[in-house]
Amino acid sequence: MKAFLKLMRKTHQRLDQLSLQNKLILLYIIIFMIPSIVFTLTYSKQLYENSIKDIKNKNQYLLEIESIHIKNNIESMRRTAQMVISDYDFIEYIKTRDVTHIDQLIDYKLNAFSNVAKLQNNNPVIEHIRLFTNNPYVTEMWPIVFHEKRIAQKAWLPEVIERNGTELWWFETHDEDVLNRYYPFFGDAKISLLREIDYPEDEHLGVIEISMLLENFFPKMYSEVNDGISAMLIYDRNMNVYKNEENTFFQQHPIDFERIKQNLHKKSDKQSSFQVTYQGTPYLIVYSFIPEIESYMLNVISLEDSLAGMKITRNIILVGTFLLVGILSIITYVLISYLLKRLYRLIELMKKVEKGDFTVDVDVKGYGEIAQLAHHFRRMLNKINELIAEKVNKQASTKEAELRALKTQIDSHFLYNTLENIKMMAEIDEKYEIADSLTSLGEMMRYNLKWKRDFVVLQEEISHIKNYIDLMNLRLDGRLLMKLDIPIELNDQEILKMSLQPIVENSVKHGISPIIYKKIGVIEVRATYESNDVIIEIKDNGIGMTNEALVEVNEKIRDGIQEHDLDQYSGGIGLRNVHERIQLYYGQEYGVKVESVEGQYTNVIVNLPCQIMKGVRKHV
Repeated sequence: MKAFLKLMRKTHQRLDQLSLQNKLILLYIIIFMIPSIVFTLTYSKQLYENSIKDIKNKNQYLLEIESIHIKNNIESMRRTAQMVISDYDFIEYIKTRDVTHIDQLIDYKLNAFSNVAKLQNNNPVIEHIRLFTNNPYVTEMWPIVFHEKRIAQKAWLPEVIERNGTELWWFETHDEDVLNRYYPFFGDAKISLLREIDYPEDEHLGVIEISMLLENFFPKMYSEVNDGISAMLIYDRNMNVYKNEENTFFQQHPIDFERIKQNLHKKSDKQSSFQVTYQGTPYLIVYSFIPEIESYMLNVISLEDSLAGMKITRNIILVGTFLLVGILSIITYVLISYLLKRLYRLIELMKKVEKGDFTVDVDVKGYGEIAQLAHHFRRMLNKINELIAEKVNKQASTKEAELRALKTQIDSHFLYNTLENIKMMAEIDEKYEIADSLTSLGEMMRYNLKWKRDFVVLQEEISHIKNYIDLMNLRLDGRLLMKLDIPIELNDQEILKMSLQPIVENSVKHGISPIIYKKIGVIEVRATYESNDVIIEIKDNGIGMTNEALVEVNEKIRDGIQEHDLDQYSGGIGLRNVHERIQLYYGQEYGVKVESVEGQYTNVIVNLPCQIMKGVRKHV
């Protein structure tokens, strides 16, 4: 933060050192350049967002088309599995518990087995129809009927049995040879519909498998036609990724599949998109969840070409803007130089006057603003010359007046010393009451005459009020009592000098004096701290005011007191004066307010900001 402020100060200093002409050129450049840059960047961002939106909509449409093909394939595989399970002769052979004779096998081969084989032949996209049985009496018949022991090591077998007849969709990276002949893998990646067969109910009979190669199940993903900037891929239920390895997109763009998987985990939407950046290249990922196979189908689109095109357009606009502003700045510089020529001439004349030459001839003419400035400068020079002559003429008479004032001036120190001598004489004669009164009077005179600053601390103003009360008690036979309730921490509160004494004087003169010989007059001074403000209350037990008089007094304090009302409401300096001084120094939210109940009390409330003058030397 400090470094930033330091940089701002240096920048401000350098700007101040520039000439008016250069400042105008700089201002011109800023006025045109900043909006142009902001517009260009905003427009480019809008183009980019619209482009991303179009790409997203297009690829979501492609995913929807692919989803239709996938759902058709799912229904085809489900229908095939159901037809196999519904074939009565085929299932009867699978559940047989007797040794099958050769003629029975031939009959089964020609009829039930042939019907199932035709299902596969009539659906060329279906790669396998297999039934794995645990019935030891059933003879294996390639490529449909096999013993369950051939799939004993399959990871999906326990889950299929646990599902108890509910289908399970399973991806495999290779189509394995069930018979485990010379080549254990003889096909590409496939997806299988797996389902347990129970017959009778809750008695495990076997597992049926309907398989389809991924290149048939996902025709768009394995299409030989690709645009080179996008490719489809699949994340199965275990978040294993499957893709077309022959797609040139994956050869040109090394995709971080782990990062894509992490982003999918964070998404709760079944269909949406997100962006990732890998090795400096941004990618848009549009995905759709396929609930039937519990898998995500994604389309990965490279945004590199789109961004490159938009960057080129943006850079062209920016370069054109810079060139245009540069040319216009040169033209503006020449025009401003011509317009400011007379101003610079006027500045040269002002420098001569600054050096003391008041006889210069201001020869700048015309009708514009600069000419008007020169005219007023010329008049100012004439006025200065007149004042100089007048000053010289009055200097002698001023000196003589000063001498006369010195002769009649009363030295304040003479008054202080005289009062001190009288005080000492009173103490010698044991007139201690007179001595104390002279002490209070001397302190009041010092407080009033030594006015070095407008502010004092609250403790000093209170001391002045105490001296005033002491002197008034001399007149009123000690019938005044002053009570103080001021926290120690507010003793150093800043307050305007002579702002409380006039209020106390009002309380004595207008509130307490009429009843002073009926009861003891009490003046309470209380200070409190409230919400960063200091509230000072001066309350007397005098005659108070009626509601009408109270409203009138507050209005005149707030709105102004006429000259003939001063004696009635101010007691000299006046509450209005104190109110105006407080608002002048602290603001309109501070000031004086009066509260009163007739025959009981009058309370003057002074509201000030809390400003503790700790460590400040106090002068009175």
